[in-house]
Amino acid sequence: MYRDRADRFDREAATRLGTVRLYGRLRLALFAAAVAGTWILFTAGRGSAAWAVIAAATVTFAFLVARHHVAQRRLFRAQVMADFNREGIARIRRRWSELPDPPIASPRKDHDYADDLDLHGHASLLHLVGVCGSAPGRATLERWLLERADPDTIAMRQEAVREMAGAYDFRDRLVAEARMMGDGGEEDGMDGFLAWAEGRAWLAGRWWGRAAGILLPAVNLTAIVLFSLGLVPIPAMVWPLVISTLVYTWLRKGLHRCFDEADDGESGVRRFAPLLAVLIDAPLQTAYAEEILRRLGADPAGRRTAPEEIATLRSLLDLSDARRSPLLHIPLAVVLFWDVHVLAALERWKARSGARVRDWLDAAGEAEALGALAALAADHPDWTFPVIDPAATTLHGEAIGHPLLEPAACVTNDVEVGPAGSFLLVTGSNMSGKSTLLKAVGVNAVLAQTGGPVCARSLRMPPMRIVTSIYVEDSLADGVSYFMAGLQRLKVVVDAARNGVGPSRPAIASPTDSPPERAPDQATPTIPHTLYLLDEILQGTNSAERRIAARTVLRHLLATGAIGAVTTHDLTLADAEDLVERAVAVHFTDSVGDGVEGLTFDYRLRDGIATSTNALKLLELAGLGDGGGPRPRRPHRGSRKP
Repeated sequence: MYRDRADRFDREAATRLGTVRLYGRLRLALFAAAVAGTWILFTAGRGSAAWAVIAAATVTFAFLVARHHVAQRRLFRAQVMADFNREGIARIRRRWSELPDPPIASPRKDHDYADDLDLHGHASLLHLVGVCGSAPGRATLERWLLERADPDTIAMRQEAVREMAGAYDFRDRLVAEARMMGDGGEEDGMDGFLAWAEGRAWLAGRWWGRAAGILLPAVNLTAIVLFSLGLVPIPAMVWPLVISTLVYTWLRKGLHRCFDEADDGESGVRRFAPLLAVLIDAPLQTAYAEEILRRLGADPAGRRTAPEEIATLRSLLDLSDARRSPLLHIPLAVVLFWDVHVLAALERWKARSGARVRDWLDAAGEAEALGALAALAADHPDWTFPVIDPAATTLHGEAIGHPLLEPAACVTNDVEVGPAGSFLLVTGSNMSGKSTLLKAVGVNAVLAQTGGPVCARSLRMPPMRIVTSIYVEDSLADGVSYFMAGLQRLKVVVDAARNGVGPSRPAIASPTDSPPERAPDQATPTIPHTLYLLDEILQGTNSAERRIAARTVLRHLLATGAIGAVTTHDLTLADAEDLVERAVAVHFTDSVGDGVEGLTFDYRLRDGIATSTNALKLLELAGLGDGGGPRPRRPHRGSRKP
């Protein structure tokens, strides 16, 4: 389907290119004909006819320029939509180099899971799902992925994503208009404009300036007309103009500052008009989509739609540009108080729509974010929308896989994490899939609480705070060792678990205590509010101390009522008497044969603790077995060592 759509838009672009070239030739031909005709008529002494030709040629040329611009925009739109559909193929195949570069983001070491679950950077979740073309769209999508939504919001987003997943033409147009904005869609350049739009009206505190703008132009025009008719002397005309000049000079600095503030970043806002127009005409009917359309459309108060108001704003700012031509501007400013009237109109616009601009941009960003999640759903029809159940006590996924793996290579497993008082203990040899399983659970839980589809046949989970410890880095600049960095990250995880469980959490017991006994008829399941994912915790110290420390951390986590999964190479980690019954042991394994091809993995999850290791086999395959080379011969007795 993506190939067919890309071919269709390529054909449309080829047709549009012919139209653009035709308009270019017509403009050149018209210019040449107008110049030649004007020269002939002037040399023939027919000046009036020559001026008529110039006027007609100017009007026709302006019409051709406008049509040429429209044709170029349609050509660009078709090209962008063709490229977007080709990107759909790259997304499905996970050909990362063929996708647009993801937004550059600084490391989020302070975030619960952003770095550990590969949200940013090359081959990341945002690289896969980040099809947004505008700054508000990118910011909204990133915020949704970094902050979980409440169950009601998730349900509304899921409904909207389902609807948009099948609206291919609408999503193509939405992406095209967003990408066609270019740098004008960047939010940074609009800060000044938003500050002006949401600020106080400058003329509101200067009633005398507004009164002068009404009274003095009437006096000036009357004086000029009376002087022209010879009814008054020169002083009667000059003195009103002198007074007007003094008053305008007093107001000029403030007026022009307001114009500059209004004009600052307005070009970026103006470029949103086509995108907002696409949204207003969107064939969407879900509650979330209708709320977006309501925010952009006309309302009972009589305010016009967002694109109409943006067009009005542009017209008013075009009128303010008269100040850039002194010969035209000075007479208008002094005689008619042009700037005062233009600013008054701008401030009426501000009172009517200024406070709505930020919401327009937010609405556009939310629509783009929904479109990005819808593209993910359309690309993977075998994925599902999860059930976020506040009463659930476990995260239960059937056929769950890692969303960043190519579908053809993605191995899925059934996974259940929880209930509270237990933890999933994942063991296995090197490269068998332990870390990938943790990330698969984490990334899918993030997508679930964003409102998007998940890489699973089914997924049911409670709303939870997700916190991880997977990538740990030391810091030479901060003087933090690898082991200390791991401890600091685990402290964040434990604190999150302690603070993240709701009122149903049992009292925190000592880390060495066993869970309290409950009679079956008195059991009240604890609803987890934190999901922790820990990969090979507390590396960087000796095995004995590491085992003791890791067990202590697990006891702290179990006491909070949180649920989670832990991977380890230490097959005796959960052998402690109080942890044996709480650990739900699963493992990955491998098949070891001879030669380089002798080590294979099926990435299938099995019950119980792993029984095999492969570190020495991997050492041998890397060419480092037996010390990495031939063993030195033992010297004969009596011989001298070299």
